[in-house]
Amino acid sequence: MQAATTPTNHSFDFLQDLFISSKKDARLEAKISSSQKDFLLKAAHLEGLDLSSFVISAAVQKAREVFQDSRALFLSDEEYKAFSQFLEQKEEPTASLKQLAVLDDLSER
Repeated sequence: MQAATTPTNHSFDFLQDLFISSKKDARLEAKISSSQKDFLLKAAHLEGLDLSSFVISAAVQKAREVFQDSRALFLSDEEYKAFSQFLEQKEEPTASLKQLAVLDDLSER
């Protein structure tokens, strides 16, 4: 199987389920330097949060971004070859496309 990235509209509704329950039944621990802890504490204070809430909030936000940015389409070797060939086709631009290119050039001035 080949992987090709594509802008798809995957729904990450399952992420919402992670935050419906406020029950906190797991621990997360990390070893960090004193200077890192001080830095994070100051940032948390600026946001009006305790350290744990600040770190969890930042981690959850980053995780959301990772899920939203990781969209892959898996194709069989045959499908990947056909997809690649389609992308590599060189066709003459249509009259409409040429007009859009002219308009785009004018907007950059």
